[in-house]
Amino acid sequence: MNRYDLVLLGFILERESSGYDIMTEIRKRELDRWAKISTSTIYNRLIRLEKSQCITGRTEKDGNRPERVMYTITDKGRELLKKEVLRHLTGFNDDPRTLGFAFLYGVEPKEAVRSLEAHERRLLQEIERLNEMIEQEPRPTLFAEGPFLNCMSRDHITVELKYVRAAVSILRDPIRNKKLDGYFYINFGARHFGEQKSLNDSQVETTN
Repeated sequence: MNRYDLVLLGFILERESSGYDIMTEIRKRELDRWAKISTSTIYNRLIRLEKSQCITGRTEKDGNRPERVMYTITDKGRELLKKEVLRHLTGFNDDPRTLGFAFLYGVEPKEAVRSLEAHERRLLQEIERLNEMIEQEPRPTLFAEGPFLNCMSRDHITVELKYVRAAVSILRDPIRNKKLDGYFYINFGARHFGEQKSLNDSQVETTN
């Protein structure tokens, strides 16, 4: 499993999708800022996910358009997505962590809260450890506040701790956590991409 599969399973969980649909959504929602995914990678990973029974595909024909394969997620795929979301949530690399939060709707709120609270405890322990190292370092150092790398690490972790706690607050709120029903909805909450798409389609039909 890698971040590409996480992205694909996340989108297919949101709605039945073709490879073209996923590529379109990636560009529309600017996901390629966090996970560079080529068209060939999407189709290759979809084939692998289907072979591993994480998704199922069905061929459909729409008018004169070429046939396309529409994918739905299986129970095995849901379980794998859940595990990967939780794993990515607690990484120290920005990309996996961002993807974990982006697809937060793939996990039950209680499970995500338990994972994040455990991560919060680890972050607090790491901050304490770094503060001890900073205090023990002989002065002066090249950086006025203390050893540069240790201070930088502590400050990064402090910011992460802030957002871990904010996510837990959202997940514990029964009204707010219900808004986490799609990719990256934690970023907006009130933006409904599906409804916007339908609106755009109807406008096109009206114009034609």
